[in-house]
Amino acid sequence: MDTSLRRADIRVAVQRDGYVRLSALSEHYGVSLVTIHRDLDFLASTGSIERVRGGARRPQVERHEIMSDYLLRRDQAVEQKRQIAERALREIQDGATVFFDSSTSVLALALNLESIASRGITVVTNSPSIAYRIHAPHAHVIVAPGELDQSLRAITGRWTAEFLSTLTFTTAFVSAAGITIEGGLMTAQRELAEVTRSVFARSERHVGLIDSSKFDTSGLISMGGLDELDLVITDDDIDESTFGRYRAAGLPLIRASQAPEETS
Repeated sequence: MDTSLRRADIRVAVQRDGYVRLSALSEHYGVSLVTIHRDLDFLASTGSIERVRGGARRPQVERHEIMSDYLLRRDQAVEQKRQIAERALREIQDGATVFFDSSTSVLALALNLESIASRGITVVTNSPSIAYRIHAPHAHVIVAPGELDQSLRAITGRWTAEFLSTLTFTTAFVSAAGITIEGGLMTAQRELAEVTRSVFARSERHVGLIDSSKFDTSGLISMGGLDELDLVITDDDIDESTFGRYRAAGLPLIRASQAPEETS
């Protein structure tokens, strides 16, 4: 079980049972006590649980989270994003400098960094949520400056674009609100498009993490055409017709379950 799913499972257990023990969680999930400590610290920071000696309990004062656009997106297509994230890990090499955008699809990838043995990775992101939740000891994290959009949980604006235009990336990992054959990666947010374009201009490879529900979904602004994408990873739920149409249009599209030799 990956980090995000394990933490979600722990949160449910605390709400259901009222209390969980560190040792029991470690044994149940087959991970170290240090890992469970990190899980509980993260959940406590969100207000989902309350840390107590030897474990965690249901918060004594119930907190209600305002459901922003980001939080709504975070809880959508969770399994599909998990599949995509696991496949995307193969695209990160030792010593790489990668860009992670502020999408919840890329967040799923960031949460899985601890599971790979790569060393010397530098992660640049415009997402404070991603930066905060990367605990991989081998990852050096840089957060882009700029203006914080609370609803999108993204740092954007002129400062952000200018800062990113001075860097060089091995791979840029991005998502989008939709993707079409005519427009490529689509968004309704001009600020997000500006960030993506700045990064694409400075990246050797452009990798899209696009779940199957986003295909043939248009938007106001194109962030990049199909011909600008070196790889797009989707989940296994995409239907054969859609998969075939986008492949025929020249998009290097693969399913999450495809082996490397099947992607050409």
